[in-house]
Amino acid sequence: FMLAKKYRLPIQQVIQKNGKIVKTPYFLVKFFSNDLGFFRFGIIISKKVDSRASARNKIKRIIFQSVRPYLKNQSAGGKDFLIILSPKAGILKKQELTQVIKETFNKLI
Repeated sequence: FMLAKKYRLPIQQVIQKNGKIVKTPYFLVKFFSNDLGFFRFGIIISKKVDSRASARNKIKRIIFQSVRPYLKNQSAGGKDFLIILSPKAGILKKQELTQVIKETFNKLI
């Protein structure tokens, strides 16, 4: 499943912004405040992660699925999250990737 457009981050607008950064071995999360009152998520997956577009889209769907529960938690105000995957993330299985994403976002939110 994909996220509703309302919850997707326009990546081109935020790529140059400076925000807080949290780094894990598999990805980097940049986050910024927004005044919209809800969370938005964007994902950048380079060809170094996997050269096949279908595999990159599958990883993107897995990540969007694992951040979906955090959309309901809007008490923290509005934030934008940009997730930039490192090439190591391509070797993770679905359960491992979901687990790492959930652990990271439980610390962030």
